[in-house]
Amino acid sequence: MKKLVIFLIISAMIAACGSKQPKTISTGQAKSDSASTSLPNEPVMWKVSSYASNLGNNRNSAYVTNSFSIWGTFTNKANDKAELKVKFVVDKETFCIKLLEFGTKAVKKGDENQYKISIKSNHSEPIEFSAKNVSDRLFIKSIDSQKIIDCFAKGGLISFYLVTDSKTDPAIYAFTIDHPDGFDKAIKKLYE
Repeated sequence: MKKLVIFLIISAMIAACGSKQPKTISTGQAKSDSASTSLPNEPVMWKVSSYASNLGNNRNSAYVTNSFSIWGTFTNKANDKAELKVKFVVDKETFCIKLLEFGTKAVKKGDENQYKISIKSNHSEPIEFSAKNVSDRLFIKSIDSQKIIDCFAKGGLISFYLVTDSKTDPAIYAFTIDHPDGFDKAIKKLYE
């Protein structure tokens, strides 16, 4: 009986140790949530995904988003250059930027009316416009989104600088994208 109990304990330990081990990434494989990869067969910066919907409305279910995490910083009353994660969500009707403070906390509509956005690229003149956050993302007007798409098409290093007009909790967000190539191809897939 004692041998059986010892055998069961050892078996349970072996099973527990083997099943939850993290998978190692070999040098020939890139982690898809990292923007700092530089492998020869690196995946493209943009991908087409689908909204999760159980309503059966497929009219506008596909959207373009970044394949890799885009990291930057944010500054407000309580934080100075804290970690910021950025997701682009672009479909046939809207062009949105989702800001995630500390990498997980979505910036939601507050008392601000506008975000002033400045984009600088080494291939074009600086671009300035405004956007609204009506939920958990910034909605950019179509005329301004076309400026961003044109800037992406030129490639290179593109810097974004966003400032809220909040009276109670003003904030500044900054991030850069290096070589946003392939955005126009991903957008075309939405219409196929």
